[in-house]
Amino acid sequence: MLPPLLTSLAALSTLLGQSVALPPGAPSTKYIDWRNFKANGVNLGGWLVQESFIDTAWWNANSGGATDEWGLCANLGSRCGPVLEKRYASWITCADIDKLASANINVLRIPTTYAAWIRLPGSQLYSGNQQKYLRDIATYAIKKYNMHIIVDIHSLPGGVNGQGIGEADGHYGWFHNQTALTYSYKAVDAVINFVQTSGFPSHFTIAPINEPVDNHDFSAFGSPFALSDSGAAWLTNFTHGVLDRVGKVNKQIPVMLQDGFKGEKYFSQFFDKKENLVFDIHSYYFAGRGVSSANVTAFECTDAKDAAGDGRFPIFVGEWSIVSFPAPPFGLSFLSVVYSHGTGSAIQQYLFSQTEVTCLWVNCFQQAYFWQCLLDRQGCGT
Repeated sequence: MLPPLLTSLAALSTLLGQSVALPPGAPSTKYIDWRNFKANGVNLGGWLVQESFIDTAWWNANSGGATDEWGLCANLGSRCGPVLEKRYASWITCADIDKLASANINVLRIPTTYAAWIRLPGSQLYSGNQQKYLRDIATYAIKKYNMHIIVDIHSLPGGVNGQGIGEADGHYGWFHNQTALTYSYKAVDAVINFVQTSGFPSHFTIAPINEPVDNHDFSAFGSPFALSDSGAAWLTNFTHGVLDRVGKVNKQIPVMLQDGFKGEKYFSQFFDKKENLVFDIHSYYFAGRGVSSANVTAFECTDAKDAAGDGRFPIFVGEWSIVSFPAPPFGLSFLSVVYSHGTGSAIQQYLFSQTEVTCLWVNCFQQAYFWQCLLDRQGCGT
């Protein structure tokens, strides 16, 4: 059930010159190379991971006042399963994939909780039929439109960032926790098996973690200070383990590492350039960055330049979010999008439907300086 203004996507793709053919018929068996893959994509938020701000009417009706999915399920008790199963069956349907395809979307980034892959003792997160719904949508998108699927394990046991999306608010217990690591690898193994037995392994990328942050000061979130060096070392070791596991099954399946806001350049030295690894960069303009409508474009241009890193690995800007007061000159107070590039560039679209946008989608993007910087570096003075 995607937003009605999704129909603006087609115009948006045309506006930015990124027309991506979506071939009918049998899907390709060729594995993608993120260094030259051009993607128009969307995050399917609010489907297999619940967040309070994505569908506020649904959240208010079911959460019992909880701030995260962990608390929502705790409050629902035995009703958690039925409520979430209904959500899985209705929030994203094949009709939504048809709409996305009409806008030249060729990538779906699909967040899941670890509970979609394993049952963790003591966890309040629901383990049910997430894999079935994921497989149904992915298979439809692949077979009909040749789409690429990023399976994102958005949370890991113990909590990766102190937020609901990482497991639960206040949970940072994944770091330096051998038990959490063991269960994390079990979740990764389940995703590998899911992909390899899908019938279309060439159409998947595995993203084993999202926004790992061990700094409890939220004002650092979105900055390189959000993840400590010791936390980054733990993340690096975990990623090596993921690469080893994927490599033993199918080395052609890419692994996507969310960088904890430290950047590809920080981590690239710890990985062999030959690894089938792509970095997921999230550009945020809120929290402690001191961003306002007066200086946001300077931040955007700097981030656009810095995102490329040292060039050793391909880069995927999987999320881009801004909160700026007063509203920026192009009339946008809050927006979340995703963007990716290898050697080329491609626009991607909205993470969720509950956004505070004071202009039409296309008009916003006509004046969105961030995209000008990314698609034309001359706009940033380089």
